[in-house]
Amino acid sequence: MKYLLDTDHWSYLQRGHPAVMGRVSQLSRESQLYMSVITQGEMLSGVVVVVNEVHRERLQRLYEQTLEQAAGVLPITEAVATHYAELLAYLRRSGRPIPTNDIWIAASALVYDMILVSADRHFRFIDGLTVEDWSQL
Repeated sequence: MKYLLDTDHWSYLQRGHPAVMGRVSQLSRESQLYMSVITQGEMLSGVVVVVNEVHRERLQRLYEQTLEQAAGVLPITEAVATHYAELLAYLRRSGRPIPTNDIWIAASALVYDMILVSADRHFRFIDGLTVEDWSQL
C-alpha cells in the first residue's frame, strides 16, 4: 500500500503524535509513505521563515529527518497538472473551493494511485479520492 501524507500528518510524525505513530508502526513492510513536492515546499517554508537561529536549526533537522522517512517525493508531472486543473474547475463549479496546495496534493494522490492521509475534511469533496485520518484512530 502506498500512502501520500499531507503536511499535517508529516507534522504529527515530527511531534510524535501517539495515534499517528501507532498507525505507522502497524504498516506492513510493503507499505510506503510518500511526500508531495508541495508538502516539501510547505515544510521548508516553515523552516526558512523562522528568525531565531537555534529554533530554525532544530526545524531544519526535523525537516531533514522527515525527508529521510519518506519513500520518495512526488513531482508535479503533466498528468498531475492536468488533474489539478480539472479538480480546480470541478470544485469551483460545485461551490466547494479548497486551498490551492491541497488541490495539488489531491491530484498527486489520484494520479499516483495512493491513499491520501490527512485530517483536512475538505478532501471528502473530491470524488475517487481515498482519504484516511490517522490522527483520529
